[in-house]
Amino acid sequence: MVVEGVKCIEELLQSAWEVERIYFTSDHEGSASLTSLQEASTGVEFVSVSAKDMEMMSALKTAPGLLAVAHMPDPSSHSPGLWLYLDDINDPGNVGTLIRVADWFGLAGVVLSSATADPFGPKAVQSAMGSTFHVPLRIQNLKDLPEDWRSRVAGLDAGGNDLHTQAPSELPTLLVVGSESHGMSQEVKAACHDILSIPGAGRAESLNASVAGAVAVSALLQQAMSMDQGG
Repeated sequence: MVVEGVKCIEELLQSAWEVERIYFTSDHEGSASLTSLQEASTGVEFVSVSAKDMEMMSALKTAPGLLAVAHMPDPSSHSPGLWLYLDDINDPGNVGTLIRVADWFGLAGVVLSSATADPFGPKAVQSAMGSTFHVPLRIQNLKDLPEDWRSRVAGLDAGGNDLHTQAPSELPTLLVVGSESHGMSQEVKAACHDILSIPGAGRAESLNASVAGAVAVSALLQQAMSMDQGG
């Protein structure tokens, strides 16, 4: 996998991923950013390349001049807690942002349907701002997940119960965020134990998928904390 930019490479070096090589252009020679990456890495090869070669290697519109090659870990096994399930979300920016949301709130991980945008693609990785390397990720359709992953599934839908007044009696094992244009697929919706909505008071037709996911995760975790404290 290719990882670009100082911030993402810094996060990559702090993760369990295996970094094989880091490429840089001559304008980064002796820079603070390159020096910090060299100090943070052990056994990683650094290779200087021309600006033209970097442009050819980069998947971004403007090559940042620092590019790492790393090995992805094996697919994540299950661990207890709340996981996000991304149901056919085709915008890689939303995918990356939702991975970042999972990292921010300390979720157990993110499961992505096979039709969801590649979480390891350049746009998703850039949107995740390094969280890709810290959050357990698994690509698998809901129906194929082991039963313990699906013991309590809650889905977000505009026609569901108000998340703030009729939240699940227990924290879900999976919180489903559907696609930006079609919402949850019928198959996934039918597998949900709870259908939840985020109430609004303005004129906007809907929320962006990543915003909706962040609002719902925050509300569910606050409610779970309140229940744990007997509130």
